Amino acid sequence: MDIKEYAGRRIQALQNKMAENNIAAAIIEKPENVKYFSNFNPVINSTHVYILVKPDAAPVLLAHSLRADHAREESTISDIRLYGKWGDNVPIAMTPEEAIAIVLGKVEGTLGMELDYMNVTQYGKLMDRLKPAKVVSISNLVNMLKIVKDDYEISCIRKSAELVDLGVRTTIDFLGQGYSEAEASTEGQYAMRKLWHKKFRDSEVCGYGTSEGGMIDSLHVWCLSEGHISYGCDAPKHYYPKDGDLTLPMAWAKTDGYHAENERTIIINGLNEFKQHAYDSMLKARETVFSILKPGTLFKDLYFAAAKVYSDSGFEKILPGRVGHGCGCSAHEFPSLAPDNELPLAPGMVITVEPGLMDKKWGGVRHSDTVLVTENGYERLTQLENGKIIIHPRRLG
Repeated sequence: MDIKEYAGRRIQALQNKMAENNIAAAIIEKPENVKYFSNFNPVINSTHVYILVKPDAAPVLLAHSLRADHAREESTISDIRLYGKWGDNVPIAMTPEEAIAIVLGKVEGTLGMELDYMNVTQYGKLMDRLKPAKVVSISNLVNMLKIVKDDYEISCIRKSAELVDLGVRTTIDFLGQGYSEAEASTEGQYAMRKLWHKKFRDSEVCGYGTSEGGMIDSLHVWCLSEGHISYGCDAPKHYYPKDGDLTLPMAWAKTDGYHAENERTIIINGLNEFKQHAYDSMLKARETVFSILKPGTLFKDLYFAAAKVYSDSGFEKILPGRVGHGCGCSAHEFPSLAPDNELPLAPGMVITVEPGLMDKKWGGVRHSDTVLVTENGYERLTQLENGKIIIHPRRLG
């Protein structure tokens, strides 16, 4: 697949929307969106990268001189300009605000910006230089452009799904051998890396860094047990799950910038009556969601289907805020499977299905699958066993 062709289509779709909404210029800065529109992920974002777009002109990728070689190698946008000093690269300005002003000039009309991402200080500096007649947020516009995945994106997510399946399966296997949460998670992560080396070695597994750091490796596995499950995300501990515990191995991966995840709640030998009821309710909630998951179904209806199962089962006081979310360049991408989301599902959307219950007093139950909406229904991209999973660990700890 030619990523340059796909990225070009995405830029054209953005330019069409800008023309429809009378947006004279747009600044893309969020790293995931820079990747989406240009195929360039700088990995570390202490020096920001921007895409500068006008409806009727070729886009410009603006990067710090430090990122010049990397940008030239990966970007599908051919017009690359630089700011800041590094080596023998020649910048058009020393600061990004000065460089943006040189490229865009004074914006006579409306300027589109990702106002849910750009910081206030930079916003003020750009207003002083660009002096636009009007500013609008294009965050939701971009979200809607990204909501349906193209074939290239789906191919990347499929690779990530295969990696996370192996990560969780391996972690479960090592938990069954009596390893601790941390030890089993390490084995799961190592298995993912080996599969990457063997099968997907030409794909990058970098994530998206913050303004203070980078993410060189996006292959993550962690495992939480009992009350620790209620934390959602946290480092695994050297805890050895014991009889009657619920333990939850989770894996994330990004392949060429695109995310998939897998989560499975594991029963250690057996459960008391309350935990078993919660586990069975989770499986029923998932089954109910999948029974109506198809194009045309509203996102909120998926939520209410799961919530009804939980309420009928006596868990109305700890209902989840959502029962899944979008997947793409971001791990938690727009839109959510939430009670206020009235968007309909459409073919090509990629979401997670993860109706779960969490409570610090007893733990939590949740299976998460990465799912592609198809023309007639759905395809589970993560294919690990998704029913009741019981293990009987040998004691090593």
